[in-house]
Amino acid sequence: MRRIAHISDVHFGREDPAVVTALLESIAAARPDVIVVSGDLTQRARVLQFQQARAFLEALPWVPRIVVPGNHDISATNLVQRLAHPLARYRRFITSDLAPFFADSEVALVGVNTVRVLSRKDGRINQRQVAASCARFAPLPPDVVRIVVTHHPMDLPFSDSRNALTARAAMAMGAFAGSAVDLFLSGHLHTRQTLSTAARYRIEGFSAIVAQAGTAVSTRTRGEANSWNLIEVEQLAIAIQQKVWDGGAFVTAKTERYAKGAAGWSGDR
Repeated sequence: MRRIAHISDVHFGREDPAVVTALLESIAAARPDVIVVSGDLTQRARVLQFQQARAFLEALPWVPRIVVPGNHDISATNLVQRLAHPLARYRRFITSDLAPFFADSEVALVGVNTVRVLSRKDGRINQRQVAASCARFAPLPPDVVRIVVTHHPMDLPFSDSRNALTARAAMAMGAFAGSAVDLFLSGHLHTRQTLSTAARYRIEGFSAIVAQAGTAVSTRTRGEANSWNLIEVEQLAIAIQQKVWDGGAFVTAKTERYAKGAAGWSGDR
């Protein structure tokens, strides 16, 4: 079994220091094998905010990690910087790797940058990124659980009419189905939820899990308490614990359980 700490939308520049301290303690206590940060490390892509985000990452348990940028990690006000060097500060302070990858005998995770300079909010994925990600998975044994990390969501409930899917998600999902991807991790919406891809993407024999993390430490909570996901991954079973801030600590508010069958992953809650 592998334990993955999935956090998102920390938004340094709008963080709550007490929640930051509690989050670090909570993740350390969980003893994760891998840490995922699915974007929006800063509020306005300023140097000080990136320095704070860097210090936060260094304070996390020193385990393999997958970090991808979010739309707030490119400048919203400096148009020259946004167009000419959109992720220069992210590369300088966080990582120069915009397609991070980690694999061991049980899990494989690939990060995809869905941020685009011409969009201040919504994201996009392209064929080159999808092909490169699938190539990473191709040589792995079939029993390795495959995970894709993006900032923007690859799927949403049909009831959500306010938010947009990642552009070209349908194209990407077809290719990811061919690579037998099991789990998609994202953020962006500041809401925590899990769902199956089977409702939207009618691909025979394929059903993956989508897990979105809320905002981990930001005061921009959009009506939900700060949260993060602790994900326990096995070959045929995945449990997603929603760790929610109760004003004093992060507690387990809900656990979603999924099992893998002939048609893919389905909820067993």
